[in-house]
Amino acid sequence: MIRSFDSCQIIEQAYALALYLYPVWFRSRYADAMKQSLSDALADPALPKNVFLRTLLKDLVESLIKENLVMFRETVSRPVLLYNALILMALFTALTLGFVIIEQSSLRQSANDPQLGMATDLATWLSRGTSPAAAVLNNQTLDHINDKTDMDASLSSFVIAYDEQGKVLASSAELDGTVPPLPSGVLAFVRQHGEERVTWAPRRDVRIASVIRHVAGPQGGFALAGRNLREIESRKDLVFKQAALVWLGLLGIISVGTFIFGWLSSSPKRVVAA
Repeated sequence: MIRSFDSCQIIEQAYALALYLYPVWFRSRYADAMKQSLSDALADPALPKNVFLRTLLKDLVESLIKENLVMFRETVSRPVLLYNALILMALFTALTLGFVIIEQSSLRQSANDPQLGMATDLATWLSRGTSPAAAVLNNQTLDHINDKTDMDASLSSFVIAYDEQGKVLASSAELDGTVPPLPSGVLAFVRQHGEERVTWAPRRDVRIASVIRHVAGPQGGFALAGRNLREIESRKDLVFKQAALVWLGLLGIISVGTFIFGWLSSSPKRVVAA
């Protein structure tokens, strides 16, 4: 009986390629017999080809799922392989978390850079007896003390001078038309330690990277320099999202790599009758 060379050859070639989806041990043991069975079936003129191909495809899919699930179960039950995968996952999780903490901390600390010098300069001017308004102007590119930076909308740095009780003496910024007071606990800490670098939230949705210095001299007081953290917070969020994507990608690579290694190195635990 002469078969249709083109169609039968294409079916056999496609089937041979599909056999590579089976675990290695299964393919090495049964692939030749399965290909021979297909060839014999295609050569049988009494076998309806359409019905046979539908049955072949159904059995192939079911068999692939079954054998690979068996292989996967045997793979994850191998202590050494599972242990190595978990160690790698834990290692990359720790490294990613460490990177996020270090990078976000670095971004937050860099937000204090301009304010460190500005708070020191303002405190120096005030300790020398310069009037608060003049000291604030000396630290800002302002034409008049009434030119205020919006602490919510602007990303520019600003300074504020307080007296020893925390009352505002002069400011280059305002929020909602007023200059917000500092918390008494912060004032007490700065009075004792001389300086504090803190994230100040004068309003729930406004976060300020602030440096506060105690003013030396008989009058005392406090010099604050700050700027809105909106851009820094946005960068921190971006770092977190990028690190999360990298972490998920690494876990995916480890999982797929473990599966592929188990797929290539698996051996049957079932006893097959001769």
